[in-house]
Amino acid sequence: APQPHPGPVGAGPGCRGHGIGAVAGGVVLLSAARSTRSRPLRSCLRAEKSPEIKGPKVKPPPKVEPPWEASQELGVTAPVGFFDPIGLAPKDKETFCEYRACELKHGRVAMMASIGAVGQHFLRFPGFEKTQWGEEMPSGVMAAFNNPGSFGLVLLSLLAGLLEFTVWSEDYATKEPGNFGDPLGLKQYTEDMRNQELNNGRFAMVAILGIVAAELVTGKDAVQQLGF
Repeated sequence: APQPHPGPVGAGPGCRGHGIGAVAGGVVLLSAARSTRSRPLRSCLRAEKSPEIKGPKVKPPPKVEPPWEASQELGVTAPVGFFDPIGLAPKDKETFCEYRACELKHGRVAMMASIGAVGQHFLRFPGFEKTQWGEEMPSGVMAAFNNPGSFGLVLLSLLAGLLEFTVWSEDYATKEPGNFGDPLGLKQYTEDMRNQELNNGRFAMVAILGIVAAELVTGKDAVQQLGF
């Protein structure tokens, strides 16, 4: 009886498993060979990288500050805004600081003067109740033309000048105009309070001018002008 042909080598089930293993091993060897070939190439590429050339550091351009404008300073508030109808506002900051210091000074004096013009109708300092002729000391601006009222005015002016040239001297390089510190520790030196001070000072300057003008015309002090 004829014998069955065993077939080609590796045709059996066991041989098929060995063939698949051989193919897989060949793929692994091929990939390993490629990886070993690529490593020196990468290292060569790293070695051939050109070194960084360090030159002198380039300084950034200086910041250009916008031009100074008086309309951007404090005191420009609604509803009037920047009010300079006849162009008196200075064009440089140094002159503006001098003007602002004068404005604050006059405003503060005017606020005290307005309160004093009303208060002296009711109050008298000791020694200032009567004139040197024994008459009752007049109220208002006329008190400055009668002794000892005129003596008090001179003394007050000398004291104010001494404080201005010593304790309250201006230094625009380190402080804002009119900034003499916070001796009472009120902590109210804010933008809002500074704007209020400027506006109240401007109002007081107009008020004291009106009080003095009305007194010179009518002879009545600030309270009497209100009909009291």
